[in-house]
Order: sequence, then structure tokens, then C-alpha cells
Amino acid sequence: MIPELPASTLAEVVSLADDLDALITRKPRTTATPFDERRRALLSKHLGREAPQGIEPITCLGDSNTMFFAGAERLRFIRYRRSAFWKPHWINRGLDLLPCFRVFHVGPATAWKAGDPGSSTRSREKIEILLKKDIKPGSRILMSFGEIDCRIHMAKAVKAGGKIEEVVEKTAAKFVKLPAEIAARGFKPAVWGPPQIIPKDEKLSSPTFPFIGSYEMRRDITYAYVERLKFHCAEQGIPFLSVAGLYHPREEKAERALFHDGTHLSQRLMPLALRELQKAGILQIP
Repeated sequence: MIPELPASTLAEVVSLADDLDALITRKPRTTATPFDERRRALLSKHLGREAPQGIEPITCLGDSNTMFFAGAERLRFIRYRRSAFWKPHWINRGLDLLPCFRVFHVGPATAWKAGDPGSSTRSREKIEILLKKDIKPGSRILMSFGEIDCRIHMAKAVKAGGKIEEVVEKTAAKFVKLPAEIAARGFKPAVWGPPQIIPKDEKLSSPTFPFIGSYEMRRDITYAYVERLKFHCAEQGIPFLSVAGLYHPREEKAERALFHDGTHLSQRLMPLALRELQKAGILQIP
């Protein structure tokens, strides 16, 4: 059972998010923040100990699940960079409430298409821009792709008669080429596997976060995909972590209170995520 986030901590999450949002989006734009001590204090609350100063942040990039690391209790996207001129596709940044993470959202990109140039989300082009302009060589990068595949695309393939083990293997084997290529260029990527199975089993798909098939089918797809992705990452020497099944009985649905919008993880799970990331050697906080 995950403990309730203390009311005082949740209040500070909401307050700090509002203050950072107002600062970052005001005109003229600013990159400076007067809230560094509040950010460190919030991290200390999540860690359960005093957070040191001068933490080197890990860059997080991926689909909307990446915004969990931005630290807010709802999705907040800040336009950051154009990735094209005539038909602009934006790279978004997070509010970055916690000093140990620097978050970039490259759109609703799937694991299947994340490394392909010319995809509808232009995810590969956005990643290349970030690697060139924002992420220093040798930096640690936490990549989050695949939850959309588990919820929609792989679920559609399985519902059409595909075997789960074959469907997930194709996607995992294709996706891992992307972090492997990034590692070959001197960066230090790690993979954040799908962190949740949306605890819904209705027949209808919501227009905002659609899903296909029963909860049980999506659960089995997600766990199978996590295992194959973990295998392929290990072969490439790429650290991997997924928290799906760690904050609830593995075969049971997680409590809806653990999702701030019914789909994305609540900050109630941040202390767990920080512990697991440190145990996996992905995040280093002295």
C-alpha cells in the first residue's frame, strides 16, 4: 500500500507548480528561477532526507508519461522549441519542480515510431534537436516510450488475433535500437518502461486517452512488453526500470487515486520512483 502524500507536500506541489508556471510563461521569457530552495525542499520531502545542493539532473524525454518527472500533479506542457518551420511541431518542457530531473516532452510518440525519421509526431527529429542543443555529451538520459503502444497499438494487434509474445517482441526489439544508437554517440541512456496499466475496463475509449481491449489484455501486454524490453536493454547494457506492478498487487488493478487524471501517475508515487531509480543506478543523489 502506497501511503497518502502528506497534505502539506501536496499543497506545496500545487503551489510551487503555479509559481513556476507563472515565472516560466511570463513575457519576456526567463530561464532563471528564484525557487531553487523550494525545489530542493520538495525533493527532500519525497526522499525522506535532506537533498544535497548541486544535484546533476538527469534528462527525461518521451511521451506524456515523462511528465511525471516534472513533479506536478497534472500535465503541464510549456512550449520550448520548434522542431520545424513550415509545419511546426513543438518540443515541450516540464515545470521541473524537482532539481534532479529535467523533462522534455516530444509528443504522443510510440515506441514503434520513436526512432523513425518522418513520423507524425516528428519524435526522432525532436530528439536529435535536444541531443544537439540541450543535452551535453555524456549526460544521463531517461527515455519513456511504450505506454501508448501497450494501450492502443499492440492491444489492437492482439485483439486482431496476434500472439502477445510475438507482438511485444517486435516492438521491444525495434525500440531498443534508439537508446542503443544514442549510447553509441557517447550519451548514457536508460529506459523507463511503461509505468502503469490504466485501471479501466469499459468498452468505450475516451477521446483524450483512448485504449483498446479489456484491462486484463492490456495488463498482460504491458507485463510481457516490460519483460522483453528489459531483456533487450540488458543485452545492450542499457539500464531499465518499470514500476508497473510495484505499487499494487501485480495481478490486480491499481487504485484510481494513484492516477491524477485517471491515466497518468500521481506524485504520490514519486518517493517510490526515486527509490527504484536510485536502486537501479539510473539516478544518483548523494
